[in-house]
Amino acid sequence: MFDIAGLISSLFGRDTAENGVHNYRSATRMLQALPESDMLMAQVEIVKALQQLNQNNKTSANERFKTIPYLDEKARALQMHLVGVYHGKILDQGAPLPQVLLTITSFWLEMGNAYQICLKQAMQSSSQGKGKPLALFTLRSMAYYFEHARWNYSRYMEMDSKAWRHINRMYLFAEQQGFASTPLQPYADTATTTIGREYLKILMLSLTQPEKIQPDQIELTVRWLEQWVDQIELETIFRPHRQLFSINLAGSSGPKRLRRDMVGENWRYWFTDALTQHIRDIHTQLANGTPPATLGLPEESRLPANLALLQKLGNLWSRDVPAPSRRHERRATKKSIHVIRGLESVIKFLQKHPQKNANPDLPAPDPGSRPQFPTTQWNVENESANGLGVQFHCTSDLKLRAGDVVGVQAEDQSQPLSIGIVRRICNRKDGKVSAGIETISTAPILVELRSADMNHFRAIFAPENPAKNQGRFLLIPQHSFEENREYLMSAQNRNYRIRLAPAREHAANATLAGFSVLAKLAS
Repeated sequence: MFDIAGLISSLFGRDTAENGVHNYRSATRMLQALPESDMLMAQVEIVKALQQLNQNNKTSANERFKTIPYLDEKARALQMHLVGVYHGKILDQGAPLPQVLLTITSFWLEMGNAYQICLKQAMQSSSQGKGKPLALFTLRSMAYYFEHARWNYSRYMEMDSKAWRHINRMYLFAEQQGFASTPLQPYADTATTTIGREYLKILMLSLTQPEKIQPDQIELTVRWLEQWVDQIELETIFRPHRQLFSINLAGSSGPKRLRRDMVGENWRYWFTDALTQHIRDIHTQLANGTPPATLGLPEESRLPANLALLQKLGNLWSRDVPAPSRRHERRATKKSIHVIRGLESVIKFLQKHPQKNANPDLPAPDPGSRPQFPTTQWNVENESANGLGVQFHCTSDLKLRAGDVVGVQAEDQSQPLSIGIVRRICNRKDGKVSAGIETISTAPILVELRSADMNHFRAIFAPENPAKNQGRFLLIPQHSFEENREYLMSAQNRNYRIRLAPAREHAANATLAGFSVLAKLAS
């Protein structure tokens, strides 16, 4: 069995300079001793070496400028191997995924920090970095911080203030040195880019509301931004009637919507009109059937959920659409709930435990025979007319995604099961996870849908809710949804012939869709 305690100790333990890596020579010895067949442990040792160098203020600038690119060159192939393992593209049975993820994310941050420290130390020297590859090191550091942001956001983790401070000040340094927009090739096998371009990718990725979208959509957005970011440029002059976003290069936080008090020499601004028009054009073409490859986009861009993502990003980045605001007032509360995760699990639960509210003829449940929920309890921190704010502790890889369907019931089971969708997730370093759940039905009814070819499956019917001005709809497994498809719907000993309407929403593995009743059939 893999020694997880040993790995964590190895990644985060501290050695003295004499025993660890503190210059080019000690780095060479360390690399020569790496295990050739165990790529995970080899990368762990490199991360450990980076941490030792980053914590050692006695290493000279000359040694650091030799050692960091040397470690980088050796580690890149190992890192790409581990990324392939994590995404399931490479089989490596000796590399457990939790340990792979920990090593990958540690490397992005430590290598970004390592190059940043090189720059800081060079500028503090008497030569002010003359003769050093400052532009290249700045670009590499920015690219590594972008990967750090990308992997943080895909795990619903925020960027901390220290990382933002490094990123913002590094871009300011590049501007002051005059190479922020200089085209450079970070490595011999990578495309030419600029420091400003990589910085803008970080800024725009943070403005996607990553806590509210799914990890694979973060990855897709990264690929879109690679094409779109050239339509944005940072400006130094304050133009409030034209610009939408701003960033304080002397600050320790990410970008924000522009306010009139955001004025000063350290502020940078940008507008998004050309970008949002481009997104609208792309959305129209994809919706009309244009192949994504024709537009230079990944094939999955045409999926309904990703078309909705395109529209969402266009709205988030548009001056013509108001910034999102809270629809209902929150009230602080303290209570526990049982949660069932995933539409399939909710359907199985309703099959086994029919709800009293779904069929008035059912007897009230016996308190002594209450169902056992297959999940642990979550704590409710606040609630509103529209949903719940919850918190729970996660000791392993977080499986929850924005858009997941959940079944929710009070701890004492005094109320019937309600159905919700996870809208927001914040995964903290201490293992605490905060999430927002929107309640979409308080009276779910299990139904069966059968098509003309006798294909059948179970779904959830949500009755009309006048209090929320919400019409009736079906919650259907995503792979079974087909617009305008006709079904025989059986519910509560009644049969109907229905036709599915266009989807209202494509959640994670589920689709919300209205329907029209074509005929009521004999039972």
